[in-house]
Amino acid sequence: MIPLDAAGAIVVLELERAYGLGFVAPNGRIVTNFHVVANEKTITAHLSDGRTLPVQAVCSVDLKRDLAVLDVGLLDASPVRPASVKLAAEGQTIYVFGLVASEDRVRWVEAVLGPAQVVGPGLTVYTLQGSVPADASGGPLVGADGTVLGVVTMAESEDGLVALGVPWKHVEPLMPLNQQLPLAALHRPKRGPSRQVPQHPVSLLDGSNLAGLEATTRAIAVAIQQGAPAYNDGDIEKCFRLYQQVARQLIDSRTDCPGVQTALRDGLKRAGGMMDVDHQAWAMRDTFDGLLTVIEKFMRARLGIGVATAPGKPTLLN
Repeated sequence: MIPLDAAGAIVVLELERAYGLGFVAPNGRIVTNFHVVANEKTITAHLSDGRTLPVQAVCSVDLKRDLAVLDVGLLDASPVRPASVKLAAEGQTIYVFGLVASEDRVRWVEAVLGPAQVVGPGLTVYTLQGSVPADASGGPLVGADGTVLGVVTMAESEDGLVALGVPWKHVEPLMPLNQQLPLAALHRPKRGPSRQVPQHPVSLLDGSNLAGLEATTRAIAVAIQQGAPAYNDGDIEKCFRLYQQVARQLIDSRTDCPGVQTALRDGLKRAGGMMDVDHQAWAMRDTFDGLLTVIEKFMRARLGIGVATAPGKPTLLN
């Protein structure tokens, strides 16, 4: 049965080029994913009762957990009923909300709560099992009793989109915060995460084909030449998807370089465990830089030659 009380709390966020989801919290403010509203200059909230209100300020953000709380100057909308801050048991029926291209534009989808996973210090997420809409990010993760267990978050993994839920225990600490920040607070930080470039032993490339290593170097160099400008222009998702695509193509094509395949698979796995696309883009850039370094060392140590990675001086930005 569709949780009607939670339905009244749904908010459709009108963005510059798209729509996103959020919901009304008990304090009358709107909770969503940070990545849904990142870099937006104006946001309009469409409430379930037909009212349309501009987002006036940002109450708080939590980049680590991909959360943002927005203020529309509203305290009388129908809010969600939060569940306990304790993690919910897996296997129960849940409901998620998605936007669809149809007459009513929206729909509820029934799914199943999978096991919780610890993905980093201070961050636990639910896994969601079922046909969760790709645009469900920012909406409420609703239990069968109509209470909200957390925030639905669609994340990229090496196998494609995965449906996760940020538990309410991570949302609750943001509720009392009312920082009244401008929408500029939603701009992504200019600096990326700290670098973690893999330090591969030269033996990683033993048995590799020379032509295959040269082709790998060229493909990575071209990817960085295209991905770095996209990142620096603020299109971080484009950068990540380009790096991801090139890594997968090299894994499929470079059967003559098993060490290259291993390093790229490890990089995709690391990126897949991150919820924020900024960290994912840097994880793949670190993977590429680690491979370029070990390929050059291999060429010098085993063959006495260097490798040209790209024309001109490469940028150190992503």
